[in-house]
Amino acid sequence: MFRRRILRFVLNIFPPLFFNRIVLKKVSEDYTEFKVILRNSMLNMNFHKTIFGGTIFSAFDPYFPTMYYNIFHQKDRKLEIWLKSANIKYKRPATTDLHLTFTITPTDIIEAENALNKVGKFEKWHSVQAINTKGVVCAEAEMLVYLRDNKIKSKIGF
Repeated sequence: MFRRRILRFVLNIFPPLFFNRIVLKKVSEDYTEFKVILRNSMLNMNFHKTIFGGTIFSAFDPYFPTMYYNIFHQKDRKLEIWLKSANIKYKRPATTDLHLTFTITPTDIIEAENALNKVGKFEKWHSVQAINTKGVVCAEAEMLVYLRDNKIKSKIGF
């Protein structure tokens, strides 16, 4: 519980997220679900009084690598993890707060463990929607998360 609170606090004061008004509201006990709110504010508003596309993209960026890192940290496994690629589709202008839910399933974790044990690396595409307060999807993103176990270098090839 204490570690989750610290993680939430640190991410919420991290300047690129803080000044874009991106708030991590909930971290599940096993780190498999994060709930994020992107608040509509003067700090992230464009000329049309909607949220900047770059701000919306920033709300998608850091969470899946953070989730995988903490899931495997609980298993005492230190990995290199980053967001390798991302695609975003803006569907509607964001005129209200946006809600995002990031989820990693038990199947995703098992697939990752199996791939890491066999070849030392794992890649997985995840999808998330940014939904406004009226329930309308304003943006969708697909993110490719990359995990690598440096202790299995011989199987990776470097």
